[in-house]
Amino acid sequence: MPINARKIKLPNNGQRRWEKGELAMARQTTLKVYGSAAVLVALLASHARVQAQTLNELIAGAKKEGELSFVAGPTTFGGRQAFADLQGIFNKKFGLNARLNLTAGPSMPAMAARIITEAKAGRKSSTDVHLGPPATHAELHNEKLLERVNYSNIFPWVTKEMEILPGDTVLVYTSLQGILYNSKLLSKDKAPKTYEDLVDPKLSQSWAGKLAIPPYSSWLVELSLFWGEKKVLDYLRKLLPLSAGQVRYGEIEERVSSGEFLVMANSGSAVESMWEWQGKGAPLVGITASDPVLTSYFQLGVPKNSAHPNLAKLFVAFMASPEAQRVVENYEQRSSHLVAGTRMANYVKQNRLKLQSASELIASYHEGKGLEFRAELTNMLKQ
Repeated sequence: MPINARKIKLPNNGQRRWEKGELAMARQTTLKVYGSAAVLVALLASHARVQAQTLNELIAGAKKEGELSFVAGPTTFGGRQAFADLQGIFNKKFGLNARLNLTAGPSMPAMAARIITEAKAGRKSSTDVHLGPPATHAELHNEKLLERVNYSNIFPWVTKEMEILPGDTVLVYTSLQGILYNSKLLSKDKAPKTYEDLVDPKLSQSWAGKLAIPPYSSWLVELSLFWGEKKVLDYLRKLLPLSAGQVRYGEIEERVSSGEFLVMANSGSAVESMWEWQGKGAPLVGITASDPVLTSYFQLGVPKNSAHPNLAKLFVAFMASPEAQRVVENYEQRSSHLVAGTRMANYVKQNRLKLQSASELIASYHEGKGLEFRAELTNMLKQ
């Protein structure tokens, strides 16, 4: 089937509606967004041209490679059983007999650092694909270590909007950040609705001594992209005295569900965690607490030093297909808001959510700005 070329546009998954009285902030933020978009365009234009491979060429190359190595967290996409399911669907879709190997590895930032180290040493990457948020892919992009692929031209189900970093990466799943709370011990009318509610003296008595906060600064940095740095600093100064402890993502869900904590100030995957834990019968509720919603865009990209680049490119595109999304959603409650029919796509549409701009997030990492601000936040969290 011939695929028509489509005009490239920067991803823009969220636009903020500005209320009366916020005009000054709107002007400042608009300038920042336009500037960020311009930086992203310049960065992408400065890199190598997109490879002009066809689907048939990729499949032919993949048949010679035989297997794909993916180093990531042991439960990524649902773990080994999910990978067995994905392998069968992948091979059927492309007429292959390849093995998809999931090997437990370090965190996403550590994995990106390993890819860079291996490339500088002239070695093949230990992973054929990299899964990560904008920050790690921005790092690989800046090192010119990502294969440039015209995914949306080669694969009919991949849209330009799915190429979060155009020509470099494809969105695999979307995580909506927000607040978690125990609905059994805290009624809906008393529960926080926004991040600002957490520090409101009239409301915070409901969770006094039972509020957990994450030990990370990233969500606050991302919040500053539309709040501004001053407001975030003022907010954190009010939030810290209310904290009963700092708890990592992945550990807090059980501790809120058990009642040890009533509220978690921010979860990196509030909505997906709610789906997972409510499926177990836990009284865990996740709410998006800002407009636009703090959003983590997890993408796949192919390192230039990949040992099996053809299989890797097919796998990246495959994971954005409806078939692959159903498997991941079944095992891990995760999916892309850009793939029609997924639970995340339906949730975003039904709740009319405006997501934080992917292009602004990416550009902020490319620009390397806010490092001093991030360090200041980190120091405040350690005190």
